[in-house]
Amino acid sequence: MLIVLLVTFVLSIALYLIFKRRSPKLSELRKKWERGFKDGWSFEQFMADLFTSLGYRAAATKGSHDFGVDLIVKNGKATYVFQAKYYSNSISPKALEEVLMAATLYGIDRIGIVTNAEIPQSVRDLAQEICRKTFIKKVVLISKSEIEKMLRGEKLI
Repeated sequence: MLIVLLVTFVLSIALYLIFKRRSPKLSELRKKWERGFKDGWSFEQFMADLFTSLGYRAAATKGSHDFGVDLIVKNGKATYVFQAKYYSNSISPKALEEVLMAATLYGIDRIGIVTNAEIPQSVRDLAQEICRKTFIKKVVLISKSEIEKMLRGEKLI
C-alpha cells in the first residue's frame, strides 16, 4: 500500500512538472548537445527539454527513488516512461528490464530507453520480446542518431 501511495505521489509531481514547463528552442538544445553533459542528470534534463520543444509534455524525475523512471513523456493520451543512459559504451538489456519494472509499478504500457550511445541488437531483440510477451504495447529505443533527428525537429513517438 505504501509503495502504491509513493508511486502515485511521484507520478503526480512529475505530471505537475510536465504541465508547467516552458519549451526551449531547438537551436539552444543543439548547442547543449554539441557541448555534451557533465553527468547523467543533466542528460535527463536535456532530453525532457528536447521532448518538450517538440510539443510533448515531458519531465525528468527527481533522479533517485524513481523506480527506474528517468523521464515521463506524454503524447496526447499516451504516457511513456523512459530510462535514460548517458554512457560512453553501448547499453545492456538491464536498462530495458529496469524500465519494464517501472512501467509495472506506474501502470503504464509504453516504455523506452534514451541514450547518447548505440543500442545493441540484444536490446532491440529484448524490446521485441517484451512487446510480444507482456502487457507493454510499445517500446521506443532512442540512440544518438535518433536524438540528432529529434534535434532537427523530427518526432519519434
